Amino acid sequence: MIISNGSDGNGSVWTTAEMLMLYHLKIAQKTHKEIALIMGDKINNRDYTENLIHKKWQQTDWVKFLKDNDDKEASAQTSQELETEKQKIVESTLENQGRLVKREQARTDLIIDNMKSAIYRLPKPNLSDLHYVPKNQSKYSEEHAAVVLSDMHLGASFTKEETGGLSEYNLEIAKERMSILRDTVLDIVERHRHVYDIPVLHIFCLGDIVAGMRGVGAWSNSYIDLDIYDQMIAGEALLRDTLAVWAKAFKEVRFYGVLGNHGKCSRRGEQKDYANWDKVCYEFLKVSMSNYENIKWNTPKAWFLQERILNHNFYLTHGDGIQGSMGVPYYGVERAERLILGLMQDKPDYLLLGHFHSPAELQTNSGRIIINGSFLGGDLFSLKDLRRRGRPEQKMFGIHAKTGVTWNYNIQLGEE
Repeated sequence: MIISNGSDGNGSVWTTAEMLMLYHLKIAQKTHKEIALIMGDKINNRDYTENLIHKKWQQTDWVKFLKDNDDKEASAQTSQELETEKQKIVESTLENQGRLVKREQARTDLIIDNMKSAIYRLPKPNLSDLHYVPKNQSKYSEEHAAVVLSDMHLGASFTKEETGGLSEYNLEIAKERMSILRDTVLDIVERHRHVYDIPVLHIFCLGDIVAGMRGVGAWSNSYIDLDIYDQMIAGEALLRDTLAVWAKAFKEVRFYGVLGNHGKCSRRGEQKDYANWDKVCYEFLKVSMSNYENIKWNTPKAWFLQERILNHNFYLTHGDGIQGSMGVPYYGVERAERLILGLMQDKPDYLLLGHFHSPAELQTNSGRIIINGSFLGGDLFSLKDLRRRGRPEQKMFGIHAKTGVTWNYNIQLGEE
């Protein structure tokens, strides 16, 4: 608060003489203590203290006071002196800030110097202990390779016009994707053979080789352009040509085939489960490749099979009995694994599934669930009803006797 009259803020009025004396003493650069001593005689019974002098000087509008007392020269001089005092305060503040910055910089430099000194005092590494000597391995350790085949849906057909440009599929596209899978598997194996001996290829075929018969399932007949017999023959031919190439690249090929839901020959309950076109395809395949002595077959009539490979149990099933919605039913898959563990005397380490057209892996308390992709990618059902567009992919992984599944790949079969 600026006081322009003689009041000192406490109700006591200063005389003009007192005010002028204070002003001229201050202009003479006297300190507040000196001014209090000079004005020490109790004028008007007032005790002049440093605090009182300071408050009076700060609270008075000196320019107005001098104007009111007809001292224009002193008023102008006071204005200039007040501005000078403000400038001094600004300069002092900047100077203090500069000192603070320099002090913090000095502290930072000191910390850096101490850190450098501590690092330099660390003991130097013994290079002889760190020298790498490559192991002279006369024989590489062994691994097996495994590829998962499922959900080819041969006979299914839809165009980009029908899917709004999102996806397309037909028998020719399926053949192209099978050739990509065949060659990519060999490329991956050749890379890993620089590290491991890979004598065996396991082919886990999880069903739905065919798109299915008309009228026996919930799928649409409008998007199937091959009769079921032609679907089966096309599947057998694709698998035969691919296995023939792989059989030359490995000492042994082991084929495991379970049934999918699209291959059933009738509505549910009218025939036995193994009355299935996937099963017919596997049997045709075995007969047509009977001269390949290094191919072993396991194609049961049951909806599942379990095989022990390099000390680890692999449980294979298509997965259509697992309920879920809007894509992969993670909770349903984990629940199914727990129930399977309760059924099997020899507990599975890995559960392999197809059916869901969306590759995934789930780590559980008892092992790992591996879900394969499909050849189709996005189809009419997934695009329209689920609003999901997956890529056409199939899984491949390595199996080691100590660690089980090691390296793994999602092999992409197309641009979608």
